[in-house]
Amino acid sequence: MKRSKWILGAAFVAVLVGLIYLTNTIQHTPEETYHIGIFQVVRHPVLDSMAKSFQGSLQVKYPGKVQFDVKVPEGDAGKTEQMAQSFVSGDYDLVFVIGTNLAQSLAKKTKTIPIVLGGATDPQAAGLVDNWEKPGRNITGTSDLSPVSLQLDRLREILPQAKRIGIIYNPSEDNSKIILTHFNRECEQRGLTPVSVTISSPNDMQQTLVSLVGKIDALYAPTDATIQSAFSALAKVANEVKMPVFNCDEGTAQNGAIFSVGFNYEDLGRTSADMAAAILDGTSKPQDMPIRLVGNSTLYYNVGQIQTLGLNVPESWTQTGVKVGE
Repeated sequence: MKRSKWILGAAFVAVLVGLIYLTNTIQHTPEETYHIGIFQVVRHPVLDSMAKSFQGSLQVKYPGKVQFDVKVPEGDAGKTEQMAQSFVSGDYDLVFVIGTNLAQSLAKKTKTIPIVLGGATDPQAAGLVDNWEKPGRNITGTSDLSPVSLQLDRLREILPQAKRIGIIYNPSEDNSKIILTHFNRECEQRGLTPVSVTISSPNDMQQTLVSLVGKIDALYAPTDATIQSAFSALAKVANEVKMPVFNCDEGTAQNGAIFSVGFNYEDLGRTSADMAAAILDGTSKPQDMPIRLVGNSTLYYNVGQIQTLGLNVPESWTQTGVKVGE
């Protein structure tokens, strides 16, 4: 009997010691750190703001547990391929991609690393997902598909006599081809004549814009990486030749467009971060997460630029829009 009690007592002590050891082991296990890549097509204030809001949101969600690795090929095709491969070769839990071309390059190289798109124009048309509602692959994210119809409606409010509307883009960017299709269709529905011109690098900007003088009444600068990276040069030349430019984000309205209708890119970054967190937490899978747009678009108008071109701010804009750039 005493021997049995001794054995039970010893067993109890052993179990207690084991529990204490296990508890200490669990308490001292290093916390998991997420290794996240950010693949951004070019350095640009708008794209930078989206990347920073993405990082900031995840740092709040996982304080001290997120390590970021940012790669920016600056539009170089060779660097894009090399960097995409480095993401595949590295130990990444997820990659946030800003730029359709970059996403296409990375998607060809991995079917397992989760990819979250940041402001991809039309992921389905670009061949990145099966459809918007159910991507069906290791890719999901947000879209900045431009509200071209609203942009052209606003143009008619400030330039009612405009008939020939130019668009400048880089034909090597799939997202620009998608926007061009929307642009042409919306122009035709309004009895406007679309005039498209292409550039392959920012160095072509001045010559191309000068060639449009007298041929268009206004110029649309879409969400094209080449155009956006060279927007300051575009705005400078457009001012010299008195060419009204309209666009799709607040930053370009501040920097020389007469107006923009588009999304807040910081909001796109935060929404993309929410989607990334759901993937990291294991509560959702990319293939089941619908592509998301961010709320309603906003009108931004530059009073100084409008006055410089001898135009008047429509009365309705002062009630519904956001004044910038004074």
